[in-house]
Amino acid sequence: MNIIIIQSKEDSAQTIANLFKQRGDSTNICFDPTKALSILKNNQFDLAVVDLHLSDDILFPLLKILQKKYLNTQVIITNKYPDLSRELDVKSYGPQVFLRAPFTKTWFEKSLRRLDQLLAEGWGKQVALPNVRVPIRFKIILPFLVLALLLATGAGYIVSKLTLDSIEDRFLNNLVEVGHLTTSWIVEEETRLLETLRSLAYTDGVANSIQERNAEMLRELILGEAINRGEEAIEILDTKATTLVSVRHRPSGGREEYDYSKADNSFASSDFVQQVLHQQVDEHGDKYGGLTQGPWGDYFYVAGPIFDEQDQLVGVILVGRSVTTLAKETRDALMGEEDQFAHITFYDSLGQPLATTYIEQGELDVSNSMATEILSRQVNESHMRPLHISNIDYREIISAWEVRGGQDLGLIGASLAENFLVRPSQITQFQIFGLATAGFLLIIIIGYQLAQRINNPLSRVVTAVSRVSKGNLNTKVEATGNDELTFLAHAFNYMVSNLREGKIYRDLLGRTVTPQVRDQLRRGLASGDFKLEGQNLIATIIITDIRDFTVVSENQTPTKILQWLNQYYSKLVPIVANCDGVANTFVGDSLMASFGILPVPQHYAKSAYQACLAAIEMIQVIDDMNTQRGQKGEPPLISGIGINTGMVASGGMGTEDRLHYAIIGDTVNTASRLEKLTKEFGTTSAIISQDTYTALGDQRENFNFQSMGTRAVKGKSESIHVYRLLPQDQIT
Repeated sequence: MNIIIIQSKEDSAQTIANLFKQRGDSTNICFDPTKALSILKNNQFDLAVVDLHLSDDILFPLLKILQKKYLNTQVIITNKYPDLSRELDVKSYGPQVFLRAPFTKTWFEKSLRRLDQLLAEGWGKQVALPNVRVPIRFKIILPFLVLALLLATGAGYIVSKLTLDSIEDRFLNNLVEVGHLTTSWIVEEETRLLETLRSLAYTDGVANSIQERNAEMLRELILGEAINRGEEAIEILDTKATTLVSVRHRPSGGREEYDYSKADNSFASSDFVQQVLHQQVDEHGDKYGGLTQGPWGDYFYVAGPIFDEQDQLVGVILVGRSVTTLAKETRDALMGEEDQFAHITFYDSLGQPLATTYIEQGELDVSNSMATEILSRQVNESHMRPLHISNIDYREIISAWEVRGGQDLGLIGASLAENFLVRPSQITQFQIFGLATAGFLLIIIIGYQLAQRINNPLSRVVTAVSRVSKGNLNTKVEATGNDELTFLAHAFNYMVSNLREGKIYRDLLGRTVTPQVRDQLRRGLASGDFKLEGQNLIATIIITDIRDFTVVSENQTPTKILQWLNQYYSKLVPIVANCDGVANTFVGDSLMASFGILPVPQHYAKSAYQACLAAIEMIQVIDDMNTQRGQKGEPPLISGIGINTGMVASGGMGTEDRLHYAIIGDTVNTASRLEKLTKEFGTTSAIISQDTYTALGDQRENFNFQSMGTRAVKGKSESIHVYRLLPQDQIT
């Protein structure tokens, strides 16, 4: 085996390492427990020998890691002095085998046998608990999940169906609204141009400059107004419709960049200019609008008269805007006010496009017949038509382009992409499904929280049960709330408390009775019989007693006497156990041990042999101990040992609530009398009876006996032959 020895004392570690080396095991000694974890990470060990007396902050974390991460590493705990409370704490982490000082070969081999026994019995192995295939959390959440999914799907479908059915109506309503807004904005633009016209018509010096035909003065007078109002074209005509000065904004130029011209007769043929020159007046006044198509482009103008101080017509003023700019500004106005992604197209009276906001115009022409029909029916209705431009489907509403005075200049088309209404419908659907999803998630969250409130306490109990199944009785479940789960947690804690208390009692029982007696008690409890069954059988009894102990201890304190006796018995009891005997009774300075009874009856020859082996080792150990005591100035504990083989009765003796495992009979009494005969030797010595001598049979050759003849023994009617058992250099 590969062994790691973690000890706080170097001498203890070396002693234990030597014992393992005698077996041929490989050892790794660690004197610094803080480095033990790093050693464990880098090596695979079959066994860890850990000092019980390490500090709490090192011992228990180390045991916890060994328990969880290094499942194949078994643990033996060493201790130099008993510490019941600490041993119980250590056992809760799994270790059940303890190697107590002195670290002799006998105790060492016994602890290894105990470890092998526990492994064979399956102690410390993982408990085969059933796997959780369907967690209770899932069982609680699943109904909520299915219900929420059905509700969300149903609600989304119904509402979406209602929404999609109204898409066409909403689209048409939006398209009609865009047409109305377009017409309204054209009227507003015409009104704005009229405001500029009036401002210029009443500007001082304009009329005089016209009369004087001073083009330069006119240019200076109108340029500032054009710049301030952002006008594209201002024309000043004389009474013959000849241009005195023309101010037109330069395409793609800056705000103040204008081109100038004069002496142009292009407006003479325009009806709306002639109406002004002829001073015609209708219900709207003496100002008119019109469309001109000249070398500088297609422009929409409003025209008005200019009078001198005597109210005589001296000229005509025109304020205009290109149809291209008009289309762009109309679209921008719609997008800014109504967030309508519309396209605007201006057509002449024959249906030919003059300007459009489409990047690619495609097939925009309106047939003559359709244009005529639209203009003729403009009072009652507009016309709609589909368009396909740039791979996008549009629908366009076309109405008359009507200006001041009711004159039709042409047609105005406002179009929307057919996916325009699909977009808000999709948004609505997203909102619907978003709401449904939110409700779905809310139900899931509520279900999850409910599941957690049920599952978490159960999980804590399951985890605690798993720990208890591994021997950890320090486990406790937090109990909060006032439901059945809280009751379960309290009941579990109470159960573990009782188990821990029972473990303490078992440990105390293991210290007050022999392991063999404890095992027989366990079997009796398992069978329903709470009494140790009595039995008659042939066994060998050893009784030891310290000579003149009353005299030796008369000047000592009771505490000191107890200390001596504990040291004395700590030497003898391991010898008895190593020889398959049982230390049954401690009465003051006297010890009674039995061989061949527990844990299972043995043949009397073997029990006699084991008892004699134990007696020889006792003599040697007591002599060594007395040598050490003499060096410390303490009196020797010279002992007598009596050994007898014969019929005895063993079993529980006492009352129902208090039992003592007793071995009685004449054999026990005779062993006690034989022990008294050792007084004549003055040293620690052992005497066996003829019955024991006979029971040894051929194994007598393994011992050195000295016949003492026949002796009268108190309580016996006949004398018995006895032998002194002497130590020898080697016993096989």
